[in-house]
This record gives sequence, C-alpha cells and structure tokens, in this order.
Amino acid sequence: MTAYERGAALADRILGSDKGETGAIRRETVTGGGPSDPTGGTVTVTDYPCRLAAFPVAQRDIDGTLIKAGDFRVLVATGGLTITPTTTDKIVTSNGVLTIIDAGRFAPAGTVTHYKMVGRK
Repeated sequence: MTAYERGAALADRILGSDKGETGAIRRETVTGGGPSDPTGGTVTVTDYPCRLAAFPVAQRDIDGTLIKAGDFRVLVATGGLTITPTTTDKIVTSNGVLTIIDAGRFAPAGTVTHYKMVGRK
C-alpha cells in the first residue's frame, strides 16, 4: 500500500466515523430533447451516496469571488464513490442541497485521496 493509498484509507476512515455524515452527490442528466423538441428532454436525477463532512468556510478564506459568505467546505471520502464529482453536480448534506463551486480533487501524484469541495446554497 502506497502512502497515497494510506491517505485515502485514512480519509475514508475519518469521514466514515462519527466525524462524518452520509450524503450524496446529485447528478442530473437530460435524455432526448434537441432543437426540434419543445419539451427540452427528460431530466433524470441520480444520487450517488458518499461519506462527507460539511462546515462553514472560515471567515479568513472568504475572498468575495470564488469563496463567498455562506459557502461551505465539504470534505468527501472517495471510498464507495462511483463517480467523479464536477461543478455541474450538487451535493446533498445535512445543511441542504449545495451547488458544487469547486470540486477540489485532492490528488497527490495522481491518486485521489479525497475531495475538498466548496459548496453554495
């Protein structure tokens, strides 16, 4: 087991304990639709379960552009997560459904150990 695999296992273990909560990455996909279809297609919403910890962004990190007052820092474990989160997804937490502003993939040497996201209501 490499140091990065140990780091991912540690993140999974910490977020899987009482310090984390069960949440989901919510992805919407559109099928059908097109220029000649007035309905715009069918939207399918799929929740991908994950372990996470969400907390308000520290006041010192607020810059008014990328990170704003009211944003949340969300740490997401990679264990059991079957998709790669993107900024078009949403994240379901005990704080509500947040839009992913920055997916924050933490990947030293290319191995994703966890995600350090910024979410916004």
